[in-house]
Amino acid sequence: MSLKVLMVEDEELTREGLYKCIPWESLGITEVHMAEDGEEGLKKALELRPDIVMADVRMPRMDGITMAFEIRKSRKNCRFIFISGYCDKEYLMSAIQLSAVNYIEKPIEPSEIVDALKKSILQVEEERRRAAMEEEYRAHFKGVLEEIPEEDLVPASWQSSTHMADKIERYIQDNFSDINLSLTKLADEFELSKQYMCWLYKKEKNETINQSIIRIRIKWAKEYMRRNPFVKIKDVAARAGFADSSYFIRIYKKNEQMTPADYLRDINERRGE
Repeated sequence: MSLKVLMVEDEELTREGLYKCIPWESLGITEVHMAEDGEEGLKKALELRPDIVMADVRMPRMDGITMAFEIRKSRKNCRFIFISGYCDKEYLMSAIQLSAVNYIEKPIEPSEIVDALKKSILQVEEERRRAAMEEEYRAHFKGVLEEIPEEDLVPASWQSSTHMADKIERYIQDNFSDINLSLTKLADEFELSKQYMCWLYKKEKNETINQSIIRIRIKWAKEYMRRNPFVKIKDVAARAGFADSSYFIRIYKKNEQMTPADYLRDINERRGE
């Protein structure tokens, strides 16, 4: 992944010092550009489209905050790291409004810059992954779901797909015994469209949500029967979240190549040996 950084600093010694002491290549940063003030920084940002902008707050012609707001108009996902020799609450509040990654006060510690860059890079990587996911998702459903409104097809807020899939799986693990657990209930719980949720989960977990629900329920049922070898099958089914014991028996046999009754019989025979 190629990354561009624009450093905007009016003090030449600071600018050159940072350029020399930051391990750009080891951070995965392939291009580092510099500007001497806010006006030049804005011009270069619009031309070069950097992923990360490091900027001094107080500079001649145009301060760093004003420059950043102008950049943000066309570079919505650009990350900002502000550097200042002044503890100015007004500037700090502006930095927060811009979702700045960090606000570093002079004298600068290179380690602080490196930490801020690492944080910025993670955010850039996640944003690129989100954009790629959105493109893949749209392509996947193109020509298939025209009847679904756009706002339902693509969720308003795209989250880390791995994180979201993990959250869904944890929810299933915590709620598998709920007979009413369903795709609709999960979609409502996580405020996602069912189409997006199912697509994302299958992509990240390599199995469907329904397959996960069944796998988790069967695993629990098997362990419960092992610990309670004289339990009734219908009670196991109900505790595992199956509304119908016949369906439980059929699904169990399909997954385990034996019925629950066969499994209980095997357990009791082994205990009697």
